[in-house]
Amino acid sequence: MTLYASDVMVKDVITISESTPLKEVTKLFGERRITGVPVVNAEGELTGVLSETDIVRKTNSIGAWSPSLAGQIMTKPAVAVSPNETLQRVCELMHNRHIHRVVVAEGRNIVGIITTMDILRAIATHLKSSKSDTFERKTQW
Repeated sequence: MTLYASDVMVKDVITISESTPLKEVTKLFGERRITGVPVVNAEGELTGVLSETDIVRKTNSIGAWSPSLAGQIMTKPAVAVSPNETLQRVCELMHNRHIHRVVVAEGRNIVGIITTMDILRAIATHLKSSKSDTFERKTQW
């Protein structure tokens, strides 16, 4: 059975605007227990992604300049896939780019998000429903 991005994605996506203050972002991360969010422009279109890692790396290594807004340090462009992308391809993208979330979009409109935890949940659910361990090691004696 092939899984697609639309099968795994979370549809209720929390987003922030490019002008969201970093103090609000860190508060949001703590309250919602998340580690990253898509960033949108005034029209609601995807422009980037901001993660805890971005905040730590870019606010501690810049020197005299101190960023205060999400749009100043977001990673852009965001890595996005279409809803009909295979989960295997999503995993390859995340692995190759060393990222923990991928935005699911149709054009510049966000329709979902997939994190590493969403992928683990999908695998666990798939294994439970198939009643077999796809990842079982075959040993030869």
